[in-house]
Amino acid sequence: MIWKTKTHQYSATVCQRTGKTCPALARLARSISEAMEQATSATNEDFEFDGSSKLSHCTEGCHATFQAKSDSIRIFCGTQPEAAIKNLNVYADLIFGNTCCPLPSGIVKNPPCAMIEVSAIRPRKTTYAPEQLSV
Repeated sequence: MIWKTKTHQYSATVCQRTGKTCPALARLARSISEAMEQATSATNEDFEFDGSSKLSHCTEGCHATFQAKSDSIRIFCGTQPEAAIKNLNVYADLIFGNTCCPLPSGIVKNPPCAMIEVSAIRPRKTTYAPEQLSV
C-alpha cells in the first residue's frame, strides 16, 4: 500500500500474519517521520538513528526494528531484537527498490512479517525565466 502526505511518501507491505496492512506499523512510521521532521532544525543531513520497539497496539505483539535517516525511514516488524539492520535493509531493497541483484540465501533467516519505507518528499525548486519567450 502506498500513500502520501505533504512531506512524505509511505510504502508498506501487507502483514504476513494478518493479511492486511498494519495500523500499528503506520502509526510508528508517522511518529518517527514527525520526530525526524522536528529534528531537522537542530541536525544536519547526516543525522540518523536506529532502534527497536514493541508494537503494543499490534494484535500479534510484534517487535519492530527501525532505521531513520534524514531522507528515509525503514521499519521491519516481526524481527528478532538481534537482527542486523544492514541485512534487513538489503532485503528491503529487494522489495522496495527498482533494481535487482542476487543475494546469499541466508542473508535474512527470518524475514520480517511486514515492512514500511518512508521517503521524504523534497520541495520542488521553482525557477522563473527572466523574460517570457514569445513564439
